[in-house]
Amino acid sequence: MKKHLYWTALALLAASCSVNDDTVDGPVQMSLSDIVTFDGNAGGRARFSFQQVDDSPVVNLAAQGELKSDDLEEGDRLYIVYIPESGKPYTSGNITLRGASLINCGDVVETEMSEMADWNRDKVYVLSLWRSGTYVNLHCRLTFSKDPRIFRLSADPATLGSAYPDLYVHHELPAGTDNYDHNYYASWNMAAVWNLPTTEGVRVHVANSNMPQCIFEFRKK
Repeated sequence: MKKHLYWTALALLAASCSVNDDTVDGPVQMSLSDIVTFDGNAGGRARFSFQQVDDSPVVNLAAQGELKSDDLEEGDRLYIVYIPESGKPYTSGNITLRGASLINCGDVVETEMSEMADWNRDKVYVLSLWRSGTYVNLHCRLTFSKDPRIFRLSADPATLGSAYPDLYVHHELPAGTDNYDHNYYASWNMAAVWNLPTTEGVRVHVANSNMPQCIFEFRKK
């Protein structure tokens, strides 16, 4: 479980579009950005897979080269910026990778409520929270800190076996943290809860400082 926040650039390519240099209004290739799973390097290409939202089809992508870093492992979740060579979004195929960054990721962790009494002490400014397959993805703003913090998705074991288990975005900062915010992405695999035969959906609780909604419910279809 990777509890600590990091935002490590693996490929620094600033351009998000390609414009014909010979004309003012040349053709433009717009880039896409998604949270994906790194499936390793094969055949000289970095391989990724993801589902856009909910139970949409799995998309398999192959970049123009390999992606390597001491911090990168197969199965890690990444935020990537890319251009599909086919020009068709959310279809499997080759891509031109513009940039890739590691994000906070890991599996859901069973945690007794008594062990996370302060799960909602440090607020999370939610920009978007969505499900893609068995993953809960989060784009948010958090108070910046260079020190390790708790930032994970916890499951209340008392609710496992119920139709709607309760999951908590557990965020705790160290004392004396600076008070300015940064953008972060996170992606947690809740397969251990989602795939239980008794589960009909989940309730994700988050101490949301951006809007009144603090419970996000995802139902199996």
